[in-house]
Amino acid sequence: MVVKITDEEIKQNEFLKNRYQILEHSGEGTFSTVYKAIDLKNSNIEANEVVYVALKNITKTSSPHRVSEEIKFLLSLNGNDNVVPLLSCLRHQDQITVVFPYFEFTDFREFLEKCTVLDIKYYMYNLLLSVKHVHSKNIIHRDIKPSNFLYNFDTKTGQLIDFGLAQYENPKYSKENALKEMTNTPKKKPTILFFGSMVSKYVKPPGYYVSDSRPQMKAQRAGTRGFRAPEVLFRSPCQSRSIDIWSVGVIFLILLTKQYPFFNSSDDIDAILEIACIFGHNEMRKAAKHYERIWKSNINTCPTERITFEEIVAGLNPSCNLSAEGYDLLYRMLDLYSERRISAEDALNHPFFNDIS
Repeated sequence: MVVKITDEEIKQNEFLKNRYQILEHSGEGTFSTVYKAIDLKNSNIEANEVVYVALKNITKTSSPHRVSEEIKFLLSLNGNDNVVPLLSCLRHQDQITVVFPYFEFTDFREFLEKCTVLDIKYYMYNLLLSVKHVHSKNIIHRDIKPSNFLYNFDTKTGQLIDFGLAQYENPKYSKENALKEMTNTPKKKPTILFFGSMVSKYVKPPGYYVSDSRPQMKAQRAGTRGFRAPEVLFRSPCQSRSIDIWSVGVIFLILLTKQYPFFNSSDDIDAILEIACIFGHNEMRKAAKHYERIWKSNINTCPTERITFEEIVAGLNPSCNLSAEGYDLLYRMLDLYSERRISAEDALNHPFFNDIS
């Protein structure tokens, strides 16, 4: 159970009151609540020199290991290249508060409504810059989504936040080693069968495991629904930095189609089916086999062959005039095969960004 303190409790916290004047509740996640505050120590109120900060109050029931890992990652990244800087971390009894500079950002839905292709280009470049920095430290963010990348439409700057689910990449599953495995290692027999069906919900749900009495597979599944990569949904243990690139690609697709959220399934099996409705039944089966799984579907709305991103964007946002270079980048990000996805570093050097980099 997640236990959060109330807004009134945080305002009455004597430990914080001596240092910060809390102004408003500005956001929250599963394991934290964020407040906008004035840093009383570094502000001169009379001279109208006010320093604003963001106070992230972590829930009492959060894992101490998770909290220490997040702080370790933030210290390692040092606030560079569009990653939020860590100012301080305070502990009082069972409360932990992490302090960041306050960043004035544009609400994502507001940005989505008014953004042009050029605006999207600046947004994506800034996001990729932060992801490149994170990946350069062998860190996987694992929860890249619009609410975790604060972007200012006017200044064209952004900050990647919330490293609560981040982890170091296992060298065994790095992109380079995955490519070697793909070419040199015989595939094991697939271990699970995913199935999509139109049978009555009183018999079986729309997606289920077929004739499989074995214990459930265990693999890292952290992340937010709608942004999880195929290998995460298939519960493959081979998860690398490429899962972040998939999430970035989903954001790119959202910006181009102006559909938010784009994927909106409630569970992993439905999420696989949503992706299959774009990539087609044939490609999804091949990808499942690649991740040592078996997947099939008899849902009529799932096409045999893929639908192109050009068709999807034209159908949902006909006024979008994305260049061929832009579509090429989108295809390289949203690739079912993790080892084939473009890296953040290579994406920044992609021709799509030639006129702004």
